[in-house]
Amino acid sequence: MKTITYIFIILFAVFFSSCEKFEFSPYQDEKANMPHNLNQTNINKLLANTADDDTVTIIYAGDSQRFYDDLEDLVEEVNGTPNVDFFILCGDIADFGVLQEYIWINDQLKKLRIPYICVIGNHDLSADNGNVFTKVFGEKNFSFTYKKYKFLFHDTNGREYNFNGKVPDVPWLQNQLNDEDPDWFIGVSHVPPYDVDFDPAVEEPYRRLWASDPRFLVSLHGHMHSADDNEFYGDGVRYMVCNAINDKEATLVKFYNGKLIKQTIAY
Repeated sequence: MKTITYIFIILFAVFFSSCEKFEFSPYQDEKANMPHNLNQTNINKLLANTADDDTVTIIYAGDSQRFYDDLEDLVEEVNGTPNVDFFILCGDIADFGVLQEYIWINDQLKKLRIPYICVIGNHDLSADNGNVFTKVFGEKNFSFTYKKYKFLFHDTNGREYNFNGKVPDVPWLQNQLNDEDPDWFIGVSHVPPYDVDFDPAVEEPYRRLWASDPRFLVSLHGHMHSADDNEFYGDGVRYMVCNAINDKEATLVKFYNGKLIKQTIAY
């Protein structure tokens, strides 16, 4: 996608959103090619995989925003990597939360040969409280179990809700952990709990929740635009942060028998 087109769309949005006579719509009249419910569609494709093995391999990266050329390179790299079950885009899919941005991003993602699943980031909440994101991808908080691993995708963008003490939704997460069927749990969200954009009122109950269940393996995040991997609170819970798309490195994680192996992939 040419940079000039992107700049024109964003300048158009800023101009009309600041003009008293006009009200800019992030939906842009809900174009005919607007995708819908992409996360559930891709989860259904993933769950249709009946391969008889107990290894789960993902590639994940974050903050695609306006980095269309870099995302195209990453898609090509993912397609050339064997035995990957699905791809995760870890928030800030769009820069301004405008529908056209999601259409451009999805034009790249749909070239993937494997399912792709996206979590909401703070930039995705910029327009209309993230309602464009939910129309395109689905709910802000959702989960699914694949090969005995339950993935918990959830909204951790507390600052965007004025730190109201409700995001992330700890009761919803606790209810997910009450599920006795999965052998393991994996958290997926945009803002890590030790970042300034995470609601400080929720930080302690959130980190204690993960630490309370020995089945919880790792918490995956984006947002920081640089890779990190640590046990920040010293309680045995591992927090892994991926690079932004324009850093030209993604993270491959292989889960096997409750253990994980991490590998950095350059593209």
